[in-house]
Amino acid sequence: MKDSHRNALMAAGIAAGTAAAAAGFSAFSKIRYGRSAQASVLAGALRAFAGRGVLLGKNLGRFEDFVEACRQENEVEYHIPSWLRLRSLVFEETCDGMKTFHLGTTGKNARAVLYLHGGAYVKQISWVHWLFLDDLCQRTGAEVFVPIYPLAPAHDHDEAYSLLTDLYEGMLRRYEAKDVTLMGDSAGGGLAAGLAESFSHYDLEQPGQLVLLSPQLDITMRNPQIHDYFDVDPALAPWGLAQLGDLWADGDDVTDYRLSPINGDVRPLRNVTTFVATREIFYPDCVAFDAKLGENGVSHELVVGTGQAHIWPLYPTPEGRKARRLIEQLVTKEVPRG
Repeated sequence: MKDSHRNALMAAGIAAGTAAAAAGFSAFSKIRYGRSAQASVLAGALRAFAGRGVLLGKNLGRFEDFVEACRQENEVEYHIPSWLRLRSLVFEETCDGMKTFHLGTTGKNARAVLYLHGGAYVKQISWVHWLFLDDLCQRTGAEVFVPIYPLAPAHDHDEAYSLLTDLYEGMLRRYEAKDVTLMGDSAGGGLAAGLAESFSHYDLEQPGQLVLLSPQLDITMRNPQIHDYFDVDPALAPWGLAQLGDLWADGDDVTDYRLSPINGDVRPLRNVTTFVATREIFYPDCVAFDAKLGENGVSHELVVGTGQAHIWPLYPTPEGRKARRLIEQLVTKEVPRG
């Protein structure tokens, strides 16, 4: 047998073996976890690299070093990484010391999105967020406002609320409230919910849509049901999140709705869509919050990612892409006035 023929047979055998292994893993992932193979790979990567070990509280020195590193990083002026190639038009402005990026601004945008990034109130916006927002902007044609709001431990929720309320009020001078979507993920999702609950105090109209992606709705992390999800969550741990929540509260009552919006008055809210995964510790609070919305007559929907991990809509898995299409529909959906 000629070498070329032998090599071709070997290559074909390797390809067939690889395809069989991939099919086998895909079937195992679907049967065992109810998710795609890509989602299982993502969960493994999150467990290895998301920094859950810092949040476990087993090494206090490591946790303190993490907080100090965040402090130093956040006090440096933020710039979008130069290696990120975004398709959307981007410009930035600074008001009262807070930089806000605008994606997709043409002066003729019919919709707007105010996006509050996650990061446990101490971590800056990531490249994953930017790719998600760039895609959202491209697919919806909306102007996406991305504030680099002040973070703990050098700053607290009072500063952020003041600046974000002013930003939202400014958006309402350019867009009707019904055409605005307020959106956030993780800690940013909790911040978005609390911000929306605060609008009635300033006589500000609610946004047309409130979209919460794996929101942290209670910074105390005291819900006893959290422990049922602790082992399967590859990214989060309650001890560290509670400590970071205390830094964000800066001595204020951690049960206040601006810090833990699950305790707030949800009656003024409208069109609330909450995305949550079955393998994250925020699941119990998200289910309880959604039930509270229903009990108070608020239009709402709970989108559950079976077998998924924290903030799964931000990632390019099959399930993540499906969630993104739903988010795009919400952003472009016609909402009646008032």
